[in-house]
Amino acid sequence: MTAGSGGPGGARDVALAALGRVDDGAYANLALPALLARSGLGVADRAAVTDLVYGSLRLRGALDHALRPLSRQPLEQLEPLVLRGLRLGAYELLFGGTAAHAAVAETVAAVTRAGRRGQAGYVNAVLRRLATTPPTWPDPAADPAGWATTRGSHPAWIVDEALARLGPDGLVALVEADNARPRVTLRATPGRATRDGLLAELAAAGVRASAHPLGADCLVLERGDPAGLAAVRDGRAVVQDAASALVAPAVGAAPGDLVVDLAAGPGGKAGHLAALGARVLAVERHPGRARMVRETARRLGVAGKLHAVVGDGRCPPLRAGGADAALVDAPCSNLGSLRRRPEARWRHRPEEVAGLVALQLDLLLAAADAVRPGGTVVYSVCTWTRAETNGVVDELLRRRPDLAADPSASGGRRQLWPHRDDADGVYLARLVKTAQPRGSR
Repeated sequence: MTAGSGGPGGARDVALAALGRVDDGAYANLALPALLARSGLGVADRAAVTDLVYGSLRLRGALDHALRPLSRQPLEQLEPLVLRGLRLGAYELLFGGTAAHAAVAETVAAVTRAGRRGQAGYVNAVLRRLATTPPTWPDPAADPAGWATTRGSHPAWIVDEALARLGPDGLVALVEADNARPRVTLRATPGRATRDGLLAELAAAGVRASAHPLGADCLVLERGDPAGLAAVRDGRAVVQDAASALVAPAVGAAPGDLVVDLAAGPGGKAGHLAALGARVLAVERHPGRARMVRETARRLGVAGKLHAVVGDGRCPPLRAGGADAALVDAPCSNLGSLRRRPEARWRHRPEEVAGLVALQLDLLLAAADAVRPGGTVVYSVCTWTRAETNGVVDELLRRRPDLAADPSASGGRRQLWPHRDDADGVYLARLVKTAQPRGSR
């Protein structure tokens, strides 16, 4: 990767600005497109910025490991902009394929233009030392955990959890999958398009794509911006990971069934349910995300079937037993989506998991109340921690003996993995509410 040369609004300037937004709490997939739209950069430089931003976020642990022994000051004590500049330059030197002189000179220039002229010399000195003293990494075969926390750029708590679940070989494979650049997956909108039809349409337009083996409605773009595709603009296709595309069909709602989605924003799964024929009551706590659900419904042409309300999914505006099915696509630690949301690995802490589990369980208990006897409850999270997956479901079944795992769904539980399924690490559980409740909370 070779980013364009400097100058106000150049590739590295935009990358530094985007990384600053992420440090302030924004998500890269939302902050970066807005900055690129205003940048005036050409296609090649826009691609370079995207690589710089996502690469610097994804490999931040490796970059800090390489920079720490070369910096006279602890990295944590550096000015945020200086640290962002060091990481950006280190990414280009170690992983970006940029010539050393260009990586150093252009990064220093971007830091100077950002208003840190006094610190530019420090950035220059550290990056020059890195260019001549590249880091050494642990051997993944001999020390998989050490490799995963340094070259693999994963926090230690995530590494420990993955090692316990997958073993050494599985840990290495998962980390490599998390650090790979993800391809864009599209899902055909039921009733409006088919995967084969989309593949033919894209081929006619010169866009290379292939069927995804995980979902009958999903295809993978080899390259390109999905926003420029007519099928995406008019709602015949949506950008959705192949594992996430399994969630709505797992509900098994018949046409006309009422499904309550208790954590609906931004609306991808609620829209999918409506396109499959269900009537959907989408409950979303945040007004902005509720608006996104309505926008999704309009784009997909299902506004008559999808009703979004602002409210707390733990106490939905629905009488007990009033729904045929419930979906709880709950807030989680997002460890299954680190390919697409690299900043998530640095934002979440192990102490947060207990609070997430409590919320997940509360939403599931509300779902159990909302569903009629004989109805279904589907739980999904984009993570793989034991606590947020089988742990939550086991506790739910202990508290609600009127729920049982769906025997027709391979035990009712499924964990997908990035390294095994070429998809996000989504967990799915499908439960059935028995006709005669055998107990209560």
